[in-house]
Amino acid sequence: MINGKKHIQAFIAISLPENVKVFLDDLQGQLRKSGIKASWPKPVTMHLTLKFFGNLNADKVGDIKACMGKAVTGIPVHSLFATGIGVFPSVKNTRIIWSGTRGQTDILEKLVDRLEHSLFKNMGIKKENRRFSPHLTMARIKQPIHPKIAIKLLQKFEKFHSNDFVVSDIKFFQSKLLSSGAIHKNLFSIPFIN
Repeated sequence: MINGKKHIQAFIAISLPENVKVFLDDLQGQLRKSGIKASWPKPVTMHLTLKFFGNLNADKVGDIKACMGKAVTGIPVHSLFATGIGVFPSVKNTRIIWSGTRGQTDILEKLVDRLEHSLFKNMGIKKENRRFSPHLTMARIKQPIHPKIAIKLLQKFEKFHSNDFVVSDIKFFQSKLLSSGAIHKNLFSIPFIN
């Protein structure tokens, strides 16, 4: 149990440094100027999600920590950067606007693969059905966007990119949804050990 709770909302993620959050805040501000109706996640809470658990039995946290330790073995420190924007699921039906992640993504994908494998092998937690697509959610659309507007936004921001940031660990977060938005608490970090 964590703080007397049997179940928690939780995820594994990579934290973003302050300069990247400032970049995302600026990008979000420019997207707002387009007039689209959306909810805007606060950049201060943004992170790169590797695995989302949803409703998790709090007694399993120790097992997840062990799986995370196995997954990072041999993963080197590497660098990434945020770049451009994209949409989910398509420009014809935009529901989410996100910023992409580039850099040493081959290492990131290997890390996620190992994490998924370890969680499934040791705990029976199923792998995601879709391919891992590293992204940072910028906006959740409230009113439909015309495809021409979505395409213009994609083109306008395609060359935007943050400074590189170093990835040297993964973190386990507990998430609480409040009326003011989600609060994420880092419960522990697992550093990369080569």
